[in-house]
Amino acid sequence: MTEEIGPGVGDPAPPFRLRKTFEEKVSLDDLLEGHRPLLLAFYVFDFGSV
Repeated sequence: MTEEIGPGVGDPAPPFRLRKTFEEKVSLDDLLEGHRPLLLAFYVFDFGSV
């Protein structure tokens, strides 16, 4: 049996603050300010080393 790691489909995202550019950060609250639907997609930086 596999154990689920992290939030499941439809679970609310935990509060976070991430880098938008090298100088600017964005938080989940900033993104939800307009109360519009929101899709979060994360990817490895295009020229990162991962």
